[in-house]
Amino acid sequence: MCGEYRRAPIYFRSAVAEHFASPLFDSAPLHLGEVMLGLGDSIAAGIGAGCVDEGCMRLLAGRLRALNPELELAHLAIPSESSASMLAPGGQLERAEQAVAEAVRRGHSVGPVALSIGGNDVMEAALVGDDEALRTLEENLAAILRRLDAALRPGGQRLAEVAAVQTVYNPFEALPADDCDLMAPRRASRGGFNAAIRRVAQNMGVRIVDVSSLFRGRSLELTWVRTGDMHPTGEGHELIAEEYLRVGGWSLP
Repeated sequence: MCGEYRRAPIYFRSAVAEHFASPLFDSAPLHLGEVMLGLGDSIAAGIGAGCVDEGCMRLLAGRLRALNPELELAHLAIPSESSASMLAPGGQLERAEQAVAEAVRRGHSVGPVALSIGGNDVMEAALVGDDEALRTLEENLAAILRRLDAALRPGGQRLAEVAAVQTVYNPFEALPADDCDLMAPRRASRGGFNAAIRRVAQNMGVRIVDVSSLFRGRSLELTWVRTGDMHPTGEGHELIAEEYLRVGGWSLP
C-alpha cells in the first residue's frame, strides 16, 4: 500500500526544542513480542511520509520483523491527537488497552510500545496558557503511561521493559519569527515541554527517543516546513525509526 499520505499542517513553537544528553538506559534490548503498539499523534500516524508504509512506526515494525517475522503492528495513532484527547473515553488509550488485553488473551506478549505525544499540546498552548498547557501535558502523559503499565501487568509485563516515548522537535528554527507567528499563532511561547516528557518517562523507567536533538539544525531538510507543513519528510521518518532501533537496543541481522 503506497498511497499519498500527507495532510494539512500542524505547527509548533520554536521554544519546545531543548537540548539534553540522551539518558542512560539498561543495555538489555526492549522486549520484542508478538504485538507492537504504535501510539500517539500525526507523526506516529506517518503523516508527511510519501506512502502509508513509510511512516516511522511502520518502518520500525518492518525492520523488527527481521527478528520476529510474525510481529503484528497495532497502529492506533491519530493525527491531531493531544495528551487530553488520547485520554478521552472511547479514545486511543482505551483502544490500546483493549489491544493489550486481546494480546494477553491470545497468549501473546506486547513489545515494543512506541509513543509520540505532546506536539499538539504545544501547538494549542495559548488557548489555556503556557503554564497550564505544560502542567496538563505532564499530568496526562503520566496518566497515559500508568494506564499502559497497568494494562500490561496481567500478561506479566511492565511498561519499562517495552516502551519508548519521543521528544518534540522544532520545525521553525530556521524561519523568521513573523513566519512562525503566521503559521502557528497559538503555539507555546516558552520551553519546558521536552523536560516534562523526560521527567515523566524517567519516573516510569521508559526510554526516550530524542527526536528533538536528531532534528536540531536540520528542520529544513527533515520536515516539510518550507511548504507550510511541520511534519517529517520521508527522510525524517526514516531517522525516527532508526533512533527507535538504537534506543531499543535491538541488533538486526
